[in-house]
This record gives sequence, C-alpha cells and structure tokens, in this order.
Amino acid sequence: MNVKQEGDMLVIGTALPGKRRKEEELPSEDYVRKAMPHRLGTFDMTMIFLMVIFFINIPAGTVGAGAAAFTYWIIGALAFFLPCIIATAQLGTMFSHDGSLYNWTQKALGSFWSFFVGVSFWVPGILGMVGSAGIAVTLLQGLNSNWLAEPREQGVFIVFILILSAILSMQRFRVVQIIVNMTTILMLCVVALLGLAALIWLATGHHVATSITRASELAIQPGNYVLFSTVILAFLGANVSMTLGSEITDLKVVSRHLFRGGLLVLVSYLIVTLALLVVQGPQAASSGPFSIIRTIDQVFGKFTGGIAITCVIAFFIILTALLNSIFARLLLVAALDRRLPMSLGKLDENRVPLNAIIFQTAVAVLFAALVFLLPYLISLGNAVNLSNELFTVSLYAHSMVWAISSSFLFINLLALYLRDRQGFHARRIFPMPVLWACIVVAPLACVLAIIVTLSYSPIPQQIPTNIWGGIVGGLTVGWLVFAGIASMVANSEAGWEDLSADSK
Repeated sequence: MNVKQEGDMLVIGTALPGKRRKEEELPSEDYVRKAMPHRLGTFDMTMIFLMVIFFINIPAGTVGAGAAAFTYWIIGALAFFLPCIIATAQLGTMFSHDGSLYNWTQKALGSFWSFFVGVSFWVPGILGMVGSAGIAVTLLQGLNSNWLAEPREQGVFIVFILILSAILSMQRFRVVQIIVNMTTILMLCVVALLGLAALIWLATGHHVATSITRASELAIQPGNYVLFSTVILAFLGANVSMTLGSEITDLKVVSRHLFRGGLLVLVSYLIVTLALLVVQGPQAASSGPFSIIRTIDQVFGKFTGGIAITCVIAFFIILTALLNSIFARLLLVAALDRRLPMSLGKLDENRVPLNAIIFQTAVAVLFAALVFLLPYLISLGNAVNLSNELFTVSLYAHSMVWAISSSFLFINLLALYLRDRQGFHARRIFPMPVLWACIVVAPLACVLAIIVTLSYSPIPQQIPTNIWGGIVGGLTVGWLVFAGIASMVANSEAGWEDLSADSK
C-alpha cells in the first residue's frame, strides 16, 4: 500500500506507486485546493446540505396517504438516506476534492465512468434549478389564482428567477454562503412554526384531522406504494454539498455536516407532515405546496402566513443560485481535467467560475423556454397541458438519472475496497458491516424506487400510466446513452491531448 499525506488529507495509493499515483491525481485537485479559499465550516456546510435536500413542498404530496406517510419517511431514511450519508462521509473523508461523485468515481473506476457519472450528476442539477424556480412560481400562484395562470407567464417568471439567481451566484461565494445561511435559518423557523401550529391546534381543543395512532393507518398497502418513490427521490442529493469538498476548513467538517444536516432534514420532513395531517388532514394534498401556508394561516392568521410564504419563496430563489454555484464546480473541474473546453475552467477575480455559471444559466433558460414557450409556437394540442406534460416528464426523467448516478456512491465504495483493501481499511471511518449493509440495501432501494416511479403516472389524466413508464424510461435510457457517448468522446480528446503533449 502507498499512503501519502497531502495537507489534511491522506490519499490512498496502491502497490504500483508511480503509475497508479499518476492515474489517480487529477489536475483539478491541486489547482482547486490552491485557488479556492478554505472557509466552509460545519455550520456553513450543514446549511448547504439542508437547503439542497429539504423541499418543504414534498410532504404535501405524501399526506394524501394519511399516517402511512410517516412509515414511508422512516423506511426511506433507513433504506436510502442514511446509507447515502454514510457512503458520502466515507468517500468524502478519503477524497475531499471539488466534484464529489465525479472525483470519487475517477478514483474507483477510471476516467470513462467518472465523466459518465459527472454528466449524469450535472444535468439533474440544472433541471433542479428550473424546478426550484418553478416551486416559487407555484407558491406565488397560491396567493392569487389569477397570477401567472398561463404557462408562458410562468416561463417568463422562471427565466427571470434564473437570471436573478445567476447574478447572485456570480458574487463571491462567501456572500452567497451568508445569504444561504440566513435563508435556511428562516426556513427552519417556518418548519418550527408548523410544528407549533400543530401543538396549538390540539391545545385549543381541535380534533386531529387524521388518525395517526392506529396500526392500520400506518400500514403499507397497494394504494400508497407510490410514496416509496416519492420519499426516496426526496432524499436524493446527499453528496451535493461535498461538490465543494476542497473548500472546507478541515476533514472533520465532512461527517459532522452530513449527519447533522441529515437529522435536520428528516426531522423537518416529519414535522411538516405531522402539521399538515393534524390541522388539515389528507385533503391537504389537493392544495399542493400552498397547503403549508394555509396551515399557518388557519392557526396564526394571514399576517403570519404572509411572512412564512415570503421566507419560503426566498428559500427557493436562493436555492436556485446555490445550485448554480455548486454545479458550476463540476464544469470547472472537468474543464481543468481537459474533458471540457478550458474556458469553463477559468475563475474570475473573486474566485468564481464565471463562464461555467453563464453556460449553466443559458442551458437552464433554454430548457425553460422550450417547456413553457414552445407549446405556443407549435400547435400540438392544448398549450397548458403540453407544458405541464413536458415539465413533469423532464423532471421525473432527471430524477431517474439522478437516482442512477447516486447508486455510484456504493459502486465506488465496493470498487475501492476490492482494488486496495489495505488502503481502504486505513481510511475507513465506519465498521465494515455498516458499509456492507449500505452497499447492499441502498442500491436495492434505488432500483425499487425507479420501478415504482415508472409504474405510477403523477398526471394520469394527461399521460396514462400504461404509457408513462415507456416515456420516462425511454428518456432516461436515451440520456444515459448520450452520457456514455459524451464520455467516450471526452476521454478520447483528453487522451489525444496527452499524446500530443508527450510528443512535444
């Protein structure tokens, strides 16, 4: 075994130090470590983790099943979320570099799979930007049904949010981080307010709107199977914060922020679910994300609800900027490793990957324009329905791709262990039985979630279930094929550049 100390980080090598070390070290690792400031502490990273994963609107989609929602949240946390946190903590401690999954896959499986996973990881981030802006639009519509009623109006406002968030993400990341911290704390206050609303509702003599104590209400049954995929997809992204891995203050931050953030995420989901079930009951699902604000309105009044919705809308706007900043790091490191145009790897005077942010924003704006404006330019039926279908199918397909890329957390762990067991044990921070359980259970949960997602259409009136799976599955497979071809092209270009450099 060859183990080398690099700053605060111990890098695993193999019995062939010369050749293997050259293969394992990426140009981006040294450059980013030297170029980027190391200012992200445990609190900063915890707030990033929470903002990326916690979507307060998701519980509104689970309460239709009543108390069974709690069962699925717990199962999803144990079968998928906790294993993802453990795998991310292990890999992040071993290789604390910007790029997270892209970098870790390079260490475990080589350059082809690294770029393949990196592309598959990057695209959900871009669509996530559009999705978070879309949630802000949905919440605004809840205030007045006449606002942004047409898809083209929604599209224009989403583009406005994307541009606004891009301007914010172009600032020094410390400025972005301070805003992220403040906004996330405000969101936690909204969650606490929802929990308090449930307590006050009961203390003032109101009955619980949903039975949450009978075993039959908590049971898993065919009518609520779809919730399994809902909660698994809600827990995607445990490794996103570690895309900033080179910018943390020390290695202790890795495990600390993951477990603290993970606990906050789970507790927040449970509190929001409880508040909705206690005050409104399963019918809250029919109101969509705005049911959260109606719960606060019902207990505390419109004024408090107005403050709450302002905080929630601000949260999703800032989330859009944060995703832009984080996923720009993927383009940055891939460009530095000569797998993308070098212009995407340039930093401005504030140490911001400006070109990468501009490129990402352009892609997100183009996608939003196609989804929300194209139906008005091409006559293919009702524009409102077509926009909804395009947006829904795209988001679910991106979730499938994200779920598949997330499975590489566990594939990487297994590959690293099999390749160099002694080196792996030297940096192991969890008992092997725990890691083995994660490697086995989480991918199975991921596969099951994909099957369930493809088996139930969320918009059966527009896209029947019998063709939903084929459409979303086909788009997912098509994207994976494209990612594979792109990976081969990128690696052949990088190899040609290496040969050219060696011949000079």
